[in-house]
Amino acid sequence: KQKMRIIISSHASLGAVYLMQLLRSEWLSETSTSLSELDDSIRITCWGTTAITARKTSGNSVNVLTIRKAVDYVTVPFKSEEDTNDVLETLFGKRFKYRDGGLLAISLSNLNPQNHLGIVLGNMSRMDPPPPPPPLNDMPVVDTPVEPWYQGKCITPKVGRLMEALDLERINIAKELEIDVRTIYEHFSWSFHVPLETPTDKNDQDVETSMRPLTVSEMNQQMHYYKNNDVLGPTDPESRYVMEDVPYGLVLTVILGRLLNCPARLHESGIMILSAMYGRDFLVENELLQGLGLIGEDDLNVNAYSLQEWKEMACLGYFRER
Repeated sequence: KQKMRIIISSHASLGAVYLMQLLRSEWLSETSTSLSELDDSIRITCWGTTAITARKTSGNSVNVLTIRKAVDYVTVPFKSEEDTNDVLETLFGKRFKYRDGGLLAISLSNLNPQNHLGIVLGNMSRMDPPPPPPPLNDMPVVDTPVEPWYQGKCITPKVGRLMEALDLERINIAKELEIDVRTIYEHFSWSFHVPLETPTDKNDQDVETSMRPLTVSEMNQQMHYYKNNDVLGPTDPESRYVMEDVPYGLVLTVILGRLLNCPARLHESGIMILSAMYGRDFLVENELLQGLGLIGEDDLNVNAYSLQEWKEMACLGYFRER
């Protein structure tokens, strides 16, 4: 029987769950057949990141900067006998890695929002150039042009350390769920084709004898200076790095951290700092999580579902009705 395949690239904020629950509601209102028939006829495949890094350069052109070596994915509803990525490889090549843990694993494998948080907090003055100041006496109007900046180059050691600390919060939440997810180091290596390690010593024959891990800052400097696949950072405070990634990319991590008593303090603090900068409450703006009952009027509804219900959802693609 032919199935409908939906691919979400990349998946965030339980978008697949929101879609599946809408489909189930519509199915019940429009048909007389059971929901099991719907479950048998649709598969939603969710990626942990995009297959490429690119920037739109005009109305009909895109500059592809890098093609990722590995993309994590899951498919819901999960059927072990259908655990195949043939469709994905036919469309996009051999770069897909199935992640055990279902949608929880993929939700914790999308590193872009947490990485963008570190970049934004360390480079807000580059994103938010000041407007021309009010005139002073008879002095001429000052020009304040937007200055382009490279994102990887500006991931300095201190910014990189913040990103590593954000990543550790995510990894600790995944460990509490007994889920294996990629690290930030694997993400940069697989996405931008830089090594995970660098030599630290050589013997008398100039042969490398030991290696050490690269830091996030060092990996980004290699991207900028050696790989030439660095990207220009945003120069508009309304960038998706904030307007999308903060409410739709970070809040779910905060919810899972609170649920598991493994708080993502840096994630939550970053949301609060940016909320203060923008004069709004990013913590409660996510309409998808509102629709799933995970956000109330002015706070997160962490106890909307039990941990067991979360784990069932990760494989089914929806929360069971109580």
